[in-house]
This record gives sequence, C-alpha cells and structure tokens, in this order.
Amino acid sequence: MTEEVSLLHSVKSYLQNNIKTNDKILISISCGLDSTVLYDSIIRSKYFNKKKIYYLIFDHQIRPEGKYEIKQFIKIYNLTNKNLFIKKLFLKDKSKGFQEKSRSRRYDFLYKFSKKRDIKHIFLGHHLDDLNETFFLRKTQQSGVAGLSNIFLDKYKSLKLHRPLKKYTKKQIKNYAFSRTLIWFDDRSNLELNYTRNKIRNFLYKKKLFNKINKKRLNYSKIIHLHQLHKNFFKRKRNNMFEIDTDKFNYLNENLKFFVVQSFYYEYRHLLKKQIRDENIKNFIKILKTHLISNKEMSIFSGKIGVFNKKTCINLT
Repeated sequence: MTEEVSLLHSVKSYLQNNIKTNDKILISISCGLDSTVLYDSIIRSKYFNKKKIYYLIFDHQIRPEGKYEIKQFIKIYNLTNKNLFIKKLFLKDKSKGFQEKSRSRRYDFLYKFSKKRDIKHIFLGHHLDDLNETFFLRKTQQSGVAGLSNIFLDKYKSLKLHRPLKKYTKKQIKNYAFSRTLIWFDDRSNLELNYTRNKIRNFLYKKKLFNKINKKRLNYSKIIHLHQLHKNFFKRKRNNMFEIDTDKFNYLNENLKFFVVQSFYYEYRHLLKKQIRDENIKNFIKILKTHLISNKEMSIFSGKIGVFNKKTCINLT
C-alpha cells in the first residue's frame, strides 16, 4: 500500500469512526505542508458535503510574503466561497513567547468563530513529529505525569479537536504531498532558532532522537487513567466553578492527592494563564486540609477557593 493510499484510507476511517456526515467541520489552514495534506485528504475522502466544511486561515503578519501566499493558496485550491475566512492576528511582541501567545489567540478565536456558526468539530494538521516535540518540550519544563501522558487537548471548551494525521511523521506527510503533486508554502520562520519550538525540532533532528522520544511518549500515553482521577473529587457546577468533595479527597495519601490536583488543572489548562507548578499543587493540598471559613474566599493558583452553602468550591479565573 502506497503512502498516499494508506494516509487517505486512515483519514477516511477516522472520519467514519468519529463524526457524522452531516456535521459541520472547520479546517484550520496555515497554507503549509501539514494543513495542505489535511485539507486534501478530507476533501478526497468525499465524506462531507462541501457546504458543511468551513476553512479558517490565520494571518500572523510576521512575514511580508504571508499575504501573497494566502492569496495564492486560495486561488490554487479554489477556496473562494462563503465558507472561507481569514483572521489577522495582532501581536505586539514578535519574539518573547510569540508562539504560545499566538496559539492561545488562535484557540480563543476558533471557539468564538465556531460557536457563532454552530460548529463543534475542529481539524488541525498536527502530526507525529509535533507530538514528540511537545513531549520533549514538556520534559525539559519538568511537566508532571498528567502533562506527559496526554500531549494534545482533545477538547477546547465545547469544541472537539481532531488530528487525523497524528500517527504520521513529517516525512510520510511530505511523501503524500509529493505523490499528489500538492502545492504548499513553507514558513521560513519555522527555521529561525529564536523560537523554543524550533530549537527543539533542530536538536531532535540533529541528534536523531525522534525514535527514542517516541518510545518514551508511548509509555506515558498508556497511563490514561490518571486523567480521570479528578472526576471522583471535582464536580463542575457552572462555568469555571467546581465543587470539591474534601472529605473524600483528604482521605487519600499525599501522592494520590498530588496526582488528583495535577489531573484537575491539566484537564482545564485552557482556562489557565500559566502552567501550574509543584509548589502550587502542594499549597492547594495544604489549604484543603484546613477548616475554611464559610463565605470567605482564599486566593489559590489561578482562582479562588471557599465554602458556600457548606460546599467547598474552587472558581478558576
């Protein structure tokens, strides 16, 4: 089976197993290799009515040629229809934390855009190399088990995030593109080493560490039950407020308490402005051991905690 047939069959099988044919979907397009292959494989699957497919292109405005590439991409793939949208991103600082800020802005806009149009399925072009790079990045940041065992969000608020290419390497995706004679535009900023992600990609490539990192990531991915731990102790009441079963929680040993809090914050990390640290978790556990005063809130990592109507609640802000 050729790369082209294998990938196309895999994407079509993914669609059949995860989405209904009459559902609306949104494909996030960068005009680069990955999203071009994603777009092509979904269209070629003939699984959806084209009227149900929306396209969103983000213009980061960091390269002068970006505007030209978007126009060319639209022309090449004949995307001039009412379901195509272009969103310009305005970020003042183009260097410090640019990629993280850009990612946050994209997800926020995707949510607002999709909610307005009753779209619940978002398609992203992430692949196997992306998974391994993110895993390695989190290792360097001393991320906990929850963060290392589940690399990408499956949901963002009410949106379902789909990555049908995540089992394929960059090389396999490129082979598919060549076999289909697809046209895409490489973003030269992906080669600039002033971005952390690019430094990691360059390091893993030079040291030939992708296979080793992939094996470690797969081992962590088997610990999926850790992601559900918090659901036995944290119950969502409304918006960003959660009720905590403190009696049940405080019965656990310290190690289990740590994993429960970690899995809770990881599940709702899209609500956080920064990454939680070990000392934040330990402080959370310490507070839950104390006797909180009714109707009086205490500050805690990314929110407030207090007792209301005899129930201990945390409100993430």
